[in-house]
Amino acid sequence: MRNVFASLIFNNIKKNKKIFVLLGDIGVFSFNKVFRFFKKNILNIGVLEQSMISFASGLALNGKIVFVHTIAPFLVNRALEQIKIDACYQDLNINIVTTGASIDYSALGSTHHCPDDIGILLQIPNLKIYVPGNSDEFKTLLGYYKMKGPKYYRISSKEHNYKKKIKNKILIKRGKQGLIVVIGPALRFIEKNINKINANIIYLNCIKPLDYKFINKFYKKKIIIIQDFYKYSLTGEIISSFNNKPVVIKEIGLPKVFFKNYGNVEEHYNHHKLNSKNILKQISNFLVD
Repeated sequence: MRNVFASLIFNNIKKNKKIFVLLGDIGVFSFNKVFRFFKKNILNIGVLEQSMISFASGLALNGKIVFVHTIAPFLVNRALEQIKIDACYQDLNINIVTTGASIDYSALGSTHHCPDDIGILLQIPNLKIYVPGNSDEFKTLLGYYKMKGPKYYRISSKEHNYKKKIKNKILIKRGKQGLIVVIGPALRFIEKNINKINANIIYLNCIKPLDYKFINKFYKKKIIIIQDFYKYSLTGEIISSFNNKPVVIKEIGLPKVFFKNYGNVEEHYNHHKLNSKNILKQISNFLVD
């Protein structure tokens, strides 16, 4: 997804000179073309993430459409107050695009992990949250930059390969035994086993605002949420979709721990049983109990 981001920005700046990009010392080389042709529209702020959000807010107040880009924890955790007060309280058109997702930067340790971002940002009013599952979805979702208000785009190095065109949501298949709600790149965990699962399977990449009516249409008592961020981040939102209907929930996602072990991102996911084989087993055991 990062590979297409700079080209998308370049093509949109050509059409709209109100677009301004702030980088947090990440992806600078990939934006070389933007620096060359539109140097007045881009600035590398460096490792000053709190100031970057405040500066973005000032630009937005003066009519600019602002994109802010750096590694997830350095924006979400370090600059949370500025996101809350400067961007969201004032309902400004600031587009926060993070890289690193949950543990994409696993080799760099816990300082670069951010599996808590969704749980944190869901609590902030006015902020729209998008979790694209692949580059094509990211291209579509980034087009929402014209919409009013702050937006959070969570891009990852992990992508699914589901072939149908997806805008915000889709029913992947119908089944009898339960409902599976799968979020963004986590679709990769089940895409090869979809035909082995006897459940309604719906896919979402826009989780705020959540489409409650869409989710409720496919209600089953047994519900599984599959995500590649912290478990329980979305549980309350999903349950709210069902208008007090009885539910039994199973969460499949990252546990709420610090990831201190060495290893690449796949080794971390495998350690926590987040792979196709183990997830299919968890799904089967839960739905037939």
